[in-house]
Amino acid sequence: MSLERTVIDNIKRIRKEKGITQEQLAEACNTATSYIGLMEIYKNVPKLSTIERIATALGVEPQILFQKPERDTESENKIEKIKDAVMSALEKELVHSLREVI
Repeated sequence: MSLERTVIDNIKRIRKEKGITQEQLAEACNTATSYIGLMEIYKNVPKLSTIERIATALGVEPQILFQKPERDTESENKIEKIKDAVMSALEKELVHSLREVI
């Protein structure tokens, strides 16, 4: 994941977690709502000065926006268990179907 994408993803995630709209964030940063919207779809890359204003508006230290998110291993483990269960069920169904054909 590129550093630009990490920063933008963190901005978007924190904004949503705090219940701040794009419009509210833009107003707090003295920028256009369209700028925030385009940034969140990776069409605009914020300058460092803009990142500082965004961090202030979000109530976080700017360096937080540069950190890669921690992996959610609990969710990953649940997904892996579900995947294993589905694959096992499909395998059993395939074996059953093949026995009927043979």
